[in-house]
Amino acid sequence: MRENTNKAIAVNSIINYAKMGINTILSLLTTRFALHALGVRDFGLFSVIGSIITFIGLFNAIMLSTSNRFLAVAIGKGETKGINRQFNVNLTIFIGLALLMLIISYPIGYWYIHHYINYEGPIENAMMVFVISTIGAIVSTLAIPYNGLLIAKERFITFSCVEVFAHLVKFIVALLLVYFFKNKLLIYSIAMATATMLPTFFYYFYCNCHFKEYVSWNFVNTKKDYTEVLSFSGWVAYGAIACIGKNQGAALLVNTFFSTVMNTALGIANSLIAYVQMFASSLTQPMQPQITKSYVNKNLERTNELLVMSTKFSFMLMLLISTPFFVGGEWLLSLWLGNVPPYVYTFTVLLIIDSLVGSFNSGISVLIFASGKIALYQIVINTLRLLSLVVAYFVLKSGFPPESLFITYIVFTVFVVIFSQICIRKLLKFKSSLLLKKSYIPSLIIIVLILPIFLLKIEIHPALSIIFSVIYLLILEYFIGLSATERGWIMRKLKLSNHQ
Repeated sequence: MRENTNKAIAVNSIINYAKMGINTILSLLTTRFALHALGVRDFGLFSVIGSIITFIGLFNAIMLSTSNRFLAVAIGKGETKGINRQFNVNLTIFIGLALLMLIISYPIGYWYIHHYINYEGPIENAMMVFVISTIGAIVSTLAIPYNGLLIAKERFITFSCVEVFAHLVKFIVALLLVYFFKNKLLIYSIAMATATMLPTFFYYFYCNCHFKEYVSWNFVNTKKDYTEVLSFSGWVAYGAIACIGKNQGAALLVNTFFSTVMNTALGIANSLIAYVQMFASSLTQPMQPQITKSYVNKNLERTNELLVMSTKFSFMLMLLISTPFFVGGEWLLSLWLGNVPPYVYTFTVLLIIDSLVGSFNSGISVLIFASGKIALYQIVINTLRLLSLVVAYFVLKSGFPPESLFITYIVFTVFVVIFSQICIRKLLKFKSSLLLKKSYIPSLIIIVLILPIFLLKIEIHPALSIIFSVIYLLILEYFIGLSATERGWIMRKLKLSNHQ
């Protein structure tokens, strides 16, 4: 079983890597063409409106974690009726949330856009982008239960194909915008909303074809089932608000204290960071349902092993992907964008550092969610995240430069990692020394050894500098980051592949 689960992680990781490779290329090209077609002002407007939509659509983030958790637990128990019951409870809640979003979204967006948006163009453009994007966000809400089922069933190939298709649609439209259409902002907004809605329809038909016994409609009228999910999601909601407040609040703060031109820099940096993070999560995402199932089945040895792997591999992969930006970021950005807007490189590097620190927390929340004991963790960790936004506001209000916003975030992310260890030790009696010895110390040694390469600018072509740095880091991660057992497992897989 252990080998099979490791093989499943490897196969699903390869699928995710392929998906992320294609999506990253498409997204980078989409951003380039969209920036060229829309211009700095309208592209910055779309980034700000996207932040508002994310606030309104926080129900998606709240319930995705909840849906994944309850469906994974039901699947771990292996009861078809229980899975169907849990799915229908989640779907009913999501229908209600979609209706609620429809009711409250317009007045919130209207109030913010007419009072706080910093945009030099017609205010009607901002409202148009908001309404179209809101429709896409509301429809996408209904995809969450189906997406949760696919993740719990580890059907990564399915939603990977859907995501690639959605990104392809965005790319084609952005490319066409450069040469055709007059009302480019309207066309771009409709295309992005359509691409956001597409997965909902596909997941619906796919699950009804392949998992009909799980998704067949059967209204659950037992109050206890809804109360359990909503109680759990209430704590998840606090976490979602904190994460969205931190990530998307940055765009609103930058717009408040600076301009939409500065938001363009942040929008570009965020698009890069999103894919750096998704590449890193491509390995750890297949571990998440297995962490939940292992914990539910009381296989603590396997659970601990997966937690260590999740934190360590997430950091090492993110560092590997980020290395080119540390040693040749300005060159890469100029190749991609041509004329690089101010602050793009600075924002990108600081956001990468924040994500690297946060990767030490990978897997911990999944394990705590699997246990169901999430109240203390959500209160402590997400209060810190919200405090980072509050402190950042006063830092910028005091006249500090834009990059101080992300330096504040990095400091608070360090606190999040520290307090996460306290929470998991108190809630689950988990020995933090296990993570420290097998994950954190090897990772910190790698940082110390690679840091001189980042700080000392080698006088060679940036491409050669990137190649040298990546090879050096791979050597460090293989011999220092991986344990002897992990290296042996990799060598066995390579030998097996050669024989085949």
